[in-house]
Amino acid sequence: MRKFLIIISILALPFGNLELAFASSNNSIVSVKDTDQIKRENYIRLLYKSFDPICRKYGINTKVAISQAIAEQGWNLRKDFRIFNIASSNPSRSKLVYDNGEQRFRRYRIYSSLEQAVEDYCKVLTSYHTYRNNGLFDTFDANEQIQAISNGGYATNPKYLQLVSSVMDRFVAPVVDELREEEAIARRSEELQQVASVSSVEAQHIRFCMPSGY
Repeated sequence: MRKFLIIISILALPFGNLELAFASSNNSIVSVKDTDQIKRENYIRLLYKSFDPICRKYGINTKVAISQAIAEQGWNLRKDFRIFNIASSNPSRSKLVYDNGEQRFRRYRIYSSLEQAVEDYCKVLTSYHTYRNNGLFDTFDANEQIQAISNGGYATNPKYLQLVSSVMDRFVAPVVDELREEEAIARRSEELQQVASVSSVEAQHIRFCMPSGY
């Protein structure tokens, strides 16, 4: 009599926007990210390329800037690069939009590039004394900088601090940490290649200088 042993392994699969885990035929676990998570990570990586060098120049934590941008405009990059919703009184360089939070029309600055938007955002934070007075540039800690920006009156939403912090902790920080680890690995690899290259040249020089017969 043939006996069939059927083993059904049910893994705990979190629903929503988390990862799914499946058991493969060789009993290894294969982690599969859902489409929304992949899109979010790719979007954060896209922003990081433009944000990081500019934010570092001004002393703003890149995690903070990216988190604010996402909290302000969501997961799609606007064509006018109005990613920080910075108020403006100049009609030629702004766009009149309806602010759902304040339930009124307001003008917000628009830009010709993502880099221009980030540069302006950093300049706003450095030029208004209210942010500096709240300790924005006394620290590079992301949570403390968000607190300083919120206390400085960046937004009228009373839950702005919790909103930006939630975006950073849940989505932005893990991706940025991963990107920085990738950068560190790339730098170490480049340094090793340089050392290997120098060692090769030195070895050739030694062989060239050695007397015949060696």
